[in-house]
Amino acid sequence: MEDVLLTIITIASTWKWGDWRHWKQYYSTILFWSLGNFIYLYLTIDKPLWEFSTIIPKSLADLLMGLLIFPCVCLLFLPYFPDKGIVKKLLYICLWAFLFSFIELWALQIHHFFYSNGWKFLYSVIFNLGMFTLLQIHYKEPRWAWIISLITGVTIMIIFKIPLNHK
Repeated sequence: MEDVLLTIITIASTWKWGDWRHWKQYYSTILFWSLGNFIYLYLTIDKPLWEFSTIIPKSLADLLMGLLIFPCVCLLFLPYFPDKGIVKKLLYICLWAFLFSFIELWALQIHHFFYSNGWKFLYSVIFNLGMFTLLQIHYKEPRWAWIISLITGVTIMIIFKIPLNHK
């Protein structure tokens, strides 16, 4: 039930504060994030690093995350990103990474989120920092974001020994 509440809060927040009028300018970054998540789900189907556990079937939850939650978060994150000041930009990224990490920690506590195959909470915090940085990079310079994503993805697959072949 907590996951439904979180989804409702996300949608309501986006309805109120999301930049719906300019959604087209965020569209490619929304697709980038969703596609990245779907690639993760495909590549780690036999050896996931983290998983959600919800009251709805996993495949539907994964679709809702990629097609509803991530777009909503993009409509909240990107429009308010500071234009100037490296410290402001870093603090903004840290704020969002902290928010996502806090939600993950809460989900861990209520047994709706699980780690496996060597993944730990600290890695999620680092990943969230990188993810929000990458979203901003993609918004401004998509080519760099794709290059960084490819390098990061391959590195994670090597470190955590994620096989390319599926059972």
